[in-house]
Amino acid sequence: MTQRYELKRIPPEDVDFADFNPRGEKPDEIEADPAFEQLKDSVFRYGVLVPVVVHRQDSGKPYRLVDGERRLRAALVTKVKRIPAHIATKETGLDDLVQAFHIHMLRKQWKAVAQAKALKRIITDLKEQGKLTRVGDLLEELRVATGCTETRLKALRRAIRFPDTVLKSVDDGKLSWSHLIQIEESFMEVVSNKFPELLAEVGAKQMRLILVTKAQRKTLTSTRALMENVLPVITRAETDEEKAYARELLKEFIEQLDMPAEKVLQRYERKYPQSGRNWSELGKDVLEFADFLGELLEGVGPDMLRSYPQLTKEVQGHLQSLRVKLGTVIRRINRIAD
Repeated sequence: MTQRYELKRIPPEDVDFADFNPRGEKPDEIEADPAFEQLKDSVFRYGVLVPVVVHRQDSGKPYRLVDGERRLRAALVTKVKRIPAHIATKETGLDDLVQAFHIHMLRKQWKAVAQAKALKRIITDLKEQGKLTRVGDLLEELRVATGCTETRLKALRRAIRFPDTVLKSVDDGKLSWSHLIQIEESFMEVVSNKFPELLAEVGAKQMRLILVTKAQRKTLTSTRALMENVLPVITRAETDEEKAYARELLKEFIEQLDMPAEKVLQRYERKYPQSGRNWSELGKDVLEFADFLGELLEGVGPDMLRSYPQLTKEVQGHLQSLRVKLGTVIRRINRIAD
């Protein structure tokens, strides 16, 4: 995705706002934000220091905004005569939102939910325009353009399967982002693969909403609850008898909102106790868990850790305990490898 930019100083009145704010902010929400008051004060005193991004348009005002809604609104309110702007020349068929996605992914200013909403809007718009043949092609183009990791885009792709109301719950702090990813990775995808008839019977949309409700009610006791207590049941069920019983447990788990994930594994263990697992089975589980833990840790940043000091302390203790166990296993592996 190649872009050329021309830096100019332009009147803020010459810029139309974009039709879609990927952060989901409405003008009144922006104006009510205390941070916006600080931005207005800064713009009044020093002007707009970071250029907005716009592109020329054939109708309406000379330019349409791609990035910098808050800066533009602050400039208009404080009656700044000219603001710095990167004038973008588009060279692809993708729309402004793709370009904004690119900009913000590089700056890492967007939260995960904003990224998911932007990606969902991109896909919807391109489908309506008949320009999208495969979502995978779009994701690959975004991965190359933004430098976003494949793991991150995979998580975003999982998140956009949920309705905007669910994404808003994450934005409002009522639901964990990790819950959405785990619902997809440790339940929806594996059920679709192994028990497609159950997915068809309940419906994918309904099944997701049920699991979201369980997460909001804390019936899913942690973001790892599905991975640790339901995924093993699905993967271990091999014979027709085991599959039939696993399907029965999964259906009950979906139908009963107060049934925790732990109960699924407990009941399966009572009927089919696990004994003497061989390394070929355990090793695969270790690989899956290591990949999942790596995905989780990618999203951990300093600001996140500072926001929840008690949780950070608990995580620190668990990770230190895990490090000791990892050290023991790694030494054993190294001895054998040597």
